[in-house]
Amino acid sequence: MTFEQKKKRTRKDYRYQLEYRTRWSDNDMYHHMNNPVYGVIFDSIINDYLIRHCARRPMNPQTKENGIVVTSQCDFFGSTQYPDVIDACMRVNKLGKTSVEYEVGIFQQGFEDVKAVGGFMHVFCDQDTGRPMPGGMSAEIRKGLEKVLVEEKEEVKAGGAKGKL
Repeated sequence: MTFEQKKKRTRKDYRYQLEYRTRWSDNDMYHHMNNPVYGVIFDSIINDYLIRHCARRPMNPQTKENGIVVTSQCDFFGSTQYPDVIDACMRVNKLGKTSVEYEVGIFQQGFEDVKAVGGFMHVFCDQDTGRPMPGGMSAEIRKGLEKVLVEEKEEVKAGGAKGKL
């Protein structure tokens, strides 16, 4: 996906949304949200979705797999700052045997232009060995992630993914 294609993202291109209220400490000295805060927001919406819809229970000793971030990125198109309220919108772009690529769009409430598009890739690994799960990610995680998967052919055909959970 090109930079220009990402810049044209709308809320309809995503399947899950989470509100984030900026804090004074999110601002940098230039009066816009500090870049690392975007990563925190990406992490928050993705883990919120995994907990609510994929049966993930962090810190549960019975959990056999952990999602390890192996790559992350973000493209910036506009600025946000305290006291903005943000809509973080999420989708899955690719779903492999042990990996998932998430995309998150950041929108300021009351405005339609996307402020940033980024995300990361998880590889689900055995918590004891640190190696990718030999049989792939669990069925519960896969089932939940499939609900927000937007396949390229679907996006082209529909002109954007529709709906939210």
